Amino acid sequence: MTRYDEDAQRTFAPLPPTHGRGFARSWWGRAWLKALEDAAMDAAQVKTGRRLARAGAVGAVSVRPGRITAVVRDRDGTTHRADVLLERLSDAQWDRFLDLAIERSGHVAALLDHDMPPHLVEDAASAGIDLLPGLGDLEPECDCGAWDHCGHTAALCYQVAGLLDQDPFVLLLMRGRAESAVLDALQSHGGARAEEVVPHPDGVDAAEAYAVGDLLPPLPAPPGLREEPGTPLSLDTGTAPPPDVDPEALGFLAHRAAAEAHRLLAEALREGHDRQAVAAEPDASQDAVRLAAADPEPDVLRRLAE
Repeated sequence: MTRYDEDAQRTFAPLPPTHGRGFARSWWGRAWLKALEDAAMDAAQVKTGRRLARAGAVGAVSVRPGRITAVVRDRDGTTHRADVLLERLSDAQWDRFLDLAIERSGHVAALLDHDMPPHLVEDAASAGIDLLPGLGDLEPECDCGAWDHCGHTAALCYQVAGLLDQDPFVLLLMRGRAESAVLDALQSHGGARAEEVVPHPDGVDAAEAYAVGDLLPPLPAPPGLREEPGTPLSLDTGTAPPPDVDPEALGFLAHRAAAEAHRLLAEALREGHDRQAVAAEPDASQDAVRLAAADPEPDVLRRLAE
C-alpha cells in the first residue's frame, strides 16, 4: 500500500498584483511553467492565465498530495474553482529518491536551503522518478467546463510557480510527501541528520552550476558610479564609547575607507581595467602616508599613530 501524507496540506495566501517581472526565477520554477506552456492546446488561454495571475485574481492556493486548488476571479467578477492534478510518487519511487538524496550531503543541504539541486533531479529522472512535471503531466480541472487548460487553471499554475521559487518542498508535497515526512525519512535512511546539515555548503559544485547555466538569468549590469563617496553612518549615538575606542579617529577612518572604495570602483569600471596588472597591496607605512595625506586634524593623526 502506498503511504501518502493524505492529511498534509499547505495553504498560501493570495498574492498581490504584480507587474513587469517574471513569475519564476528558479530553474525548477521555469521548468514547471514550461510544462504548462508546452502542453496547453490554446495559447490564448495561457496568456489569459498570465494576465489573471498578474492582476492578483488567484485566491488562496491549497497544495496537497496530487492536487493544487484555488478560486480564480474572472475579469467580469465571476469566480471559478480551478484544480491542477499531478501524479504522486509511489513508495518505491520515494525510497529510491531518498537514497539518491543522501548520496551527496550537498543535496540535503540544498533542500534545507530551499534549493533544488539539478543533479538530484537528473539522477531521479534517470531512475524513472520524475520530480518536475513534463509534457501533459499537469492535468487541469475547472468548473468553467473547459476540457483543456483554461485561463483559470493557467493562472493557478503561474501563481504556483512563484511558490515553487520560494520552497521546492511545495513540489515534493504535490508528489506525495510533506516536508516533515521527507526530512524524517532522510534521517531514517541513514543520511546526515537534518539538524546537523549546514544549509550553506562551502563552494558550489561546478557540474551542477554548469548544468543550469543556460537556465539562469543574465547577470545584472554593473553598478553606476556615484559622483561622490557615500557618507558613513554617524557614530554620535549619545552612548559613551568603550575606553579603547576613539570615535573621532574611527569616523575619520570610515570616511577614508569610503573614499578609497569609491576610487577603486571608479578604476574597476574604467575601460581596459581588466587588462591592467593587479597593483600590490600597500604596506602599513604606505597606508599611514595615505591617511596622513588626507589632512586629518593633528590630534586625530597623533591618536592614529599611537
